[in-house]
Amino acid sequence: MGGVMRADYLVVGAGAAAMAFVDSLIDHADVKVVMVDRRFAAGGHWLDAYPFVRLHQASAFYGVTSTMLGGGRLQVTGPENGLHERATAAEVTAYYQHVLDRMTTSGKVAFYPNCE
Repeated sequence: MGGVMRADYLVVGAGAAAMAFVDSLIDHADVKVVMVDRRFAAGGHWLDAYPFVRLHQASAFYGVTSTMLGGGRLQVTGPENGLHERATAAEVTAYYQHVLDRMTTSGKVAFYPNCE
């Protein structure tokens, strides 16, 4: 990392709550944010979750305000036929990577992974 960083906010962590906070913050204020995380990417515990784990709620109601997770579709087969889709761990981590990419390319957010 080295050198001097200037930011209005330092956010420690890049899990679900931190991502939602930063998403709302940069949407409502002209600020610079530095995010640091001990993990290699954004997504928090989803990076370590078992691959068979799914969200406990509809994908459309999870994540950050600016970007919907999933397409708001209904499941058409299986025991949850007719219910809203629930993202897998892989889909959640891909979603957070997409959101982080959008944040960092905005010029408002710098992300530093692997910080301990």
